[in-house]
Amino acid sequence: MDKYGLIGDPITHSKSPRMQMAAIKSAKLNATYQLLNDHGEKLSAIMARLRKSNVAGFNVTTPFKQTIIPFLDELDVTAAKIQAVNTVKNVDGKLIGFSTDGSGFWQSVPEIEKLINVAIIGAGGAAKAIIGAAPLTVNIQVFNRESPAFDEHKAQLAALFGLELQPLSQLLTQLESVDLLINATSVGLHDNVSVLSEADFELLKANALVIDLVYRHAQTRFLEYARKTEHQTMSGLPMLVMQGAHSFKIWHDKIADIKSMELYL
Repeated sequence: MDKYGLIGDPITHSKSPRMQMAAIKSAKLNATYQLLNDHGEKLSAIMARLRKSNVAGFNVTTPFKQTIIPFLDELDVTAAKIQAVNTVKNVDGKLIGFSTDGSGFWQSVPEIEKLINVAIIGAGGAAKAIIGAAPLTVNIQVFNRESPAFDEHKAQLAALFGLELQPLSQLLTQLESVDLLINATSVGLHDNVSVLSEADFELLKANALVIDLVYRHAQTRFLEYARKTEHQTMSGLPMLVMQGAHSFKIWHDKIADIKSMELYL
């Protein structure tokens, strides 16, 4: 039986195992998908164990999407471009990294043609994936809090995409013209905190779409504020399904049964 799974920290909340197992069962494959690491386990130890077990493939989530790269043998064109990986395939003992986050995200967004001005909060692997796969019709601005890693993120965005990373405070002056607002940070994953306040959302363009890549059973505070100010909202679940379907295709060379995957979210 081929073994697939997910690494990240934390991952106990993840819906990927049920979702991927639904697709595996639908395709009648002799495979399993499970969580592959414990909380607090070092990436070096995880990768050593996975290589030894000859795992067939796995997904990668926060905080390993970028730090995993030195542990891989090869990257596909997209992963190399954005320097982030969310899918790994074992090909004859070589671990090859791919990125399906960006394509999965844009495939999940409705009426893309109406979304011209896009604001992304966050500059990590998920944000880079979204930027790297963005349609040519959108104009993207990226904002992040001024943490110790701000200058490093700024240099990366400039080198990879020619984009300037702006302090989060600057977003407030841009909100009235934003068509699509994306939270690509992990804020709200571990708690009920929002990276923006309800008052901030009052400044957002009236018909803007707000997406939080964090997905939970209860709506995040970020989306709660957006709904209170009568904005359209979408959680990270549609993206999760589509990026998972792309990963499934990479691993099994088969089209995933998306309807079965959605049933187990």
